[in-house]
This record gives sequence, structure tokens and C-alpha cells, in this order.
Amino acid sequence: MKKSLLTLLCSILCLYSHAQSSALTTHDFFYAGESKAIRMYIVKNGQLTWSYNNPNWRGEISDAMLLTDGNVLLAHQFGIAEIDKDKNTLWHFDAPQGTEIHTIQPIGNNHVVFVQNGTPAKVRVMQIPECKIVHEFEIPASQNVHGQFRNARLSTRGTLLVCHMGQNYVAEYSVQGNELCRWNIPGPWSVSEVGKEHLLVVGKKGAVKELARDGKVVWELTNPALDISQAQKAVRLKNGNTIVNNWWSEWGTTPLDSLNTPVQAVEVDSKGQVVWTLNSWKNPDLGPSTTIQPLDQLVNRNRLFFGHFNGRWPNLMCEPNKPLGEGRGIHPGRVAWVHSPGVATWDGTTGLWVEDRWNSQDKADHMVVGAVKSVAGETNAGNAWKALFRNFNDSHNRGNRGYKKGESIAIKLNMNNAITHHDTIELNSSPFITLALVRSLVKDAKVRQQDIVVCEPSRAITDSIYNKIHREFPDVRFVDNIGGEGREKCEYYPEQIKYSVDNGKMARGIAKCVVDADYVINSALLKTHSGPGVTLTGKNWYGATDISLLWRQNAHNNVSQDKRNGKPAYKTFVDWISHPDLGGKCLLFLIDGTYGSRDVNGKPFPKWQKAPFNNEWACSLILSQDPLAADAVAMDMLINEWPEFGSMNYCDEYLLEAATIPNTNSGTQYLQNGKPLTRPLGLFEHCDKQGRYTKIDLQYIKLTP
Repeated sequence: MKKSLLTLLCSILCLYSHAQSSALTTHDFFYAGESKAIRMYIVKNGQLTWSYNNPNWRGEISDAMLLTDGNVLLAHQFGIAEIDKDKNTLWHFDAPQGTEIHTIQPIGNNHVVFVQNGTPAKVRVMQIPECKIVHEFEIPASQNVHGQFRNARLSTRGTLLVCHMGQNYVAEYSVQGNELCRWNIPGPWSVSEVGKEHLLVVGKKGAVKELARDGKVVWELTNPALDISQAQKAVRLKNGNTIVNNWWSEWGTTPLDSLNTPVQAVEVDSKGQVVWTLNSWKNPDLGPSTTIQPLDQLVNRNRLFFGHFNGRWPNLMCEPNKPLGEGRGIHPGRVAWVHSPGVATWDGTTGLWVEDRWNSQDKADHMVVGAVKSVAGETNAGNAWKALFRNFNDSHNRGNRGYKKGESIAIKLNMNNAITHHDTIELNSSPFITLALVRSLVKDAKVRQQDIVVCEPSRAITDSIYNKIHREFPDVRFVDNIGGEGREKCEYYPEQIKYSVDNGKMARGIAKCVVDADYVINSALLKTHSGPGVTLTGKNWYGATDISLLWRQNAHNNVSQDKRNGKPAYKTFVDWISHPDLGGKCLLFLIDGTYGSRDVNGKPFPKWQKAPFNNEWACSLILSQDPLAADAVAMDMLINEWPEFGSMNYCDEYLLEAATIPNTNSGTQYLQNGKPLTRPLGLFEHCDKQGRYTKIDLQYIKLTP
């Protein structure tokens, strides 16, 4: 009987030993944890291949990461450090008296960023190896210093995601210290990005959730059979599974039960089912678990940036201050940039941004009038409009004359995010800028109401625009894609566009309201785009063609650039800019940046961080007679604010093509009516890092708040 029991016990021990070995062979990983010893490990192929123990440092390892260069960054409560693979300390920084540091991130080769618990609490950027603080800002914190913060992570947007553990939320900060977004999470311990749009958050009582940036729960761990009571971090594997650690406190009153040891980590699939567990408290004893980093997810310090620290800049076709092409307009290449702080004040969450309470019509009126006067070089708005019409007609061989009664003026909006007449939270043309433009046309330019057509052939004109203008100017016409409720349904002339190359199934019809107009004002938006990088006046012409309301049904040939290599190619935008019924009859190119946005879809977001905006909306209006100069200035504003936006690479290609006709970069011969174009379509230039141009005549006008 004794022999049988002994045999059974040996069998159990053998199975336990085998389970330990099998667990270690499942993943190769770097490991560290909050314990009484400063210790870290690397496990490869089931074997402990590297270990580190420093008895001289106080504290607990709350954060650690293995870098692609083989070094390890760690935060151990009372200090932060970097050690190399040979266990040499490259630098060490002691937390100031009365403070703690539980998290760290690298920023390139020369800086790190960390959150310093304390009174006050701070985010600090430090130059290494000198350990010199070069930038810092205070952030809100609870009173208990130890419980204020744990992990923080840099995002792919160059912002810092911080777990306010003591205040029950995760916040996103710009390098300027402005809070951009907040997600309410009970006791958040760690946060990391999943892709670019989701967050993986670990909070109190083992709560593990994947959130979309709008706060909606995409996935959460709900398996009640899992004994994960002290989760601190989670990591998303390349196969879609998730590893969650399970920390055990060495400071507890109950000693570790060697026969019933807690798991240190659990891998679960998307349904929460267990795929793998780690339980290694002996041979080797990995100790309590806080950090488990798969070795195929090493951190590349050179890819991390915080605002301008190791900041990203897109690859572009043209260098700064290398002007190309010929300026157009009364003052060739002139661009008016009117900045009016306070014209847009939406808080980002309450109601809709189009509501009157968030916008100043008076400021919008002054912006439009100021921009028109600046572009024309006149001190009086009426004279400015006369000069603009005369210049346009003279350059189109229609005589040196102004607007005539009965001539039609089409205002082409950008309502890309509207498919019904109902107002939406998504960014579209501003009702306030549109009304201001109509007001100035009627009151200053003396254009008859019935000669004005506000149109959006490919989408819907929402109620906030229609009602605001129709109430004041009942004879103004409205044309959109769906018609009804005071709007005319758009009709099209087919086969109006003959592309310079075989452009597949790209739309060829143009809206009748645009073709029949004597003048067009292209009213675009200031925002980026996942395809061509930016969506400004060049792309806004697409909405004047006979495309479907359902955008996925439309061809987008030769619209986007080669973002990886920048290989020169024909660009559709150039044919639109040069078309006699599109760019060819455009009186003014207007870019509405009262809000501006980093994303083509969704609500305006985020507020603009850099000078002169300083955590407010862009509150800007760009106006020019030159299509290339207008887009160049707006493009530079977007690049300067969000250089990390991946689709920005080579976004200037269409401007380069249009500015180098007839000898284009791609070698394309652009045609109109079957004849080669012989002159550039405008003036193109990038500004330098100080925002200066050498040939574009930028007129910056700041209106007093």
C-alpha cells in the first residue's frame, strides 16, 4: 500500500514537473515582477537563458521592457535605470525624496519619459545617459503617492497614455501636457495600444478590457473560472490571443503554498478560453508576475516618439522652400490664413459641434470678409469682391468686368460624412462659415440670392446648413445627392471628364449645377485622409462628379500616392484641378479649418496642440485664388500638427505634378480637350520648420478673441 502511494506521488510529481516544462516551452518571453528582490529573467525554448538580480536597489519592478538593442529599461519604484545584456548599468536615476516612479518609456536613443508619483505628480522627459530633465508638466493625482500611477505608454500618435490608478481613469496627454481624451476605468493598472484605434486596459479585480477610442468595449475577459485576482498587465499576441499576468504579493500575511501555487500568467483566446498557463515557482522560480513580454514583441526605441521628441516627419516629394510652378491671382500665389480663436469652442463631447452655443457667427463673418480683402489686396469688402470677379473674368477672356446679374455662383461644400439631412457629430462643412460666405456674396459682392447655389452633389446638405442660410436668404438654391426638404436632387451631365490616362472606372460625369455655373467656390475642409494623406480642395472636386452616395461603390484610381517608396505616377487630382468646369472655373479656393481634424471620418478630433493653436481648435480659414498654393499651406499645417500620420508620406505628389506641367515628375502628359497642358496650374512650395515661404505670399491674420 505504501509502495502504491509512493508510486502515485512520484507520478503526480513527474506530471507536475512535465507541466512546468511544457509551460515554459510554449512561449519565449522576458519576465519581471513586483517582489522584494529586483530580479528579471529571459526564457527561451523552455530554458532560463538570462537572469538579473540587484540587491542594492530599493523598491519593486513595476515596469520593465526588453529593447531590440538588447538593453532593458526598468522602473523599480524608487528609481529608473537602463542595463545592457551584460548586466552593466548604463545609467540610473533616483526618484526624488517623497516620490515614486513605476513606469518608463524610451524615446529614441537619447530620451526617456516617465511618470513621477508625488505632490505634485509630473510627467518628465529625461535626456540619457546624462539624466538631465529637459521637459516636464504636472498632471492631476490622488493624495496617496504610492497609489497614484502605475503604467503609462506612448501611443502611435506620439501621445502618452497614463493610468490614473488612484483616480479611476486613463488619460491621453500631448507633449504640451494637455489632456486629449479620458476613459473611466476602475483602478487602471496598465494600458497599451492594440493597433492604432483600440486600447487594452487592465484594472481592479482582474478586469481586462479592450476599448475602442470612443470608449465602447470591444472585448473583455469574462471567464469566471479563471483565478486572476491581481492582474496588472495584459499583452495581445500576434495570433490574437491575450496573455494576462496574475501577480502574487510577497508582502501578504499568508505564505506561498508550495503545493497550490497561483498561476503567474494565463493565455486566453478571443472567447476567454484558456490556451496556456504559466506556473513556475520552482526550477526556475520566476517569482511574482508583473511583466511578461513575448520575445517577438521587443520594443524598438527608435520608433517611439513623444511629440517633437524623436518626432516623426513624413517623407515628401519636395523639400522646404523649393517653389515650383507659377502663382495665380491678383497677387500671384497669395494665400490668406485667418486665425480667429474662439470661433469654434465645442467641448468635444456635449451635443453636436454644429450647435450655435459652440460657434460664433460674428467671428465667422469677420473671418470670411478679412480673407476676401486680404486675397484681393483691398481694404473694403465690396471692392475686394469686384477685384476678384474682374481678375477672374479677365483671365478667362470674358472681359475686365465684374459679376453680372443672372450669372450663377456654385459653392461646392464638403459634406463627405453626411448621407441624410439630419445633423451629425461628424465633421462636415461649417454652417457658420457657409452662412458667412453667402452673407458676404449677397451684402458685399451684391450677388442676387437666386444666383447662388449651395451644392454637394455626392452627399447630403444637413439641416444646420440649410436652415441657417434658407432662413436668412430664402432664394438661395440648394442641390444635394438625395433631394427633398427644400433641396433639389442633383442631376449630372455624363462623360464630361476625359482623363489624361486610362483611369479605369473613375467617375466621368459632372453635376449640372457645377457645369452650368459661371463661377465656382471650392469650399473644402482642413483634415487628413487615409488614402491621399490630405483631403483639401484638390480632392473636394471628387464630390462634384457622378459618384455613388455609398463610397465603397466608387473607384478611387490614381488618387492615393505610393506611400512606401514615393514612386512618381499620374494623379487624378490634376485632371480635376485643370478641368474647365471644375478647377478651371473656380473663383476662390476656400479651406474651412474652424475645427480641422486628424481623421477623415468621425467627429472633429483632437484639438490642435502646437502654436498658435495651443490646445484649441484650429479656428482657421484659408483662402486663395491659387489652387496649389491654398492646398500647400493647408497641407503644411496638417503635417506640422500631425507629422506621424502614416498616410502623409508623399501626400504632396499631386501638387508636384500640377506645378511641373508640362515636364511632370512622373512624365505624364496632362490633357484637356485632347490638348496637352503647357503651363503649371499654380504655385507649390513647402514652408520651412519656422513656417516661412519664399514665394507663396502667405498673409497670416489673427483676429482678436
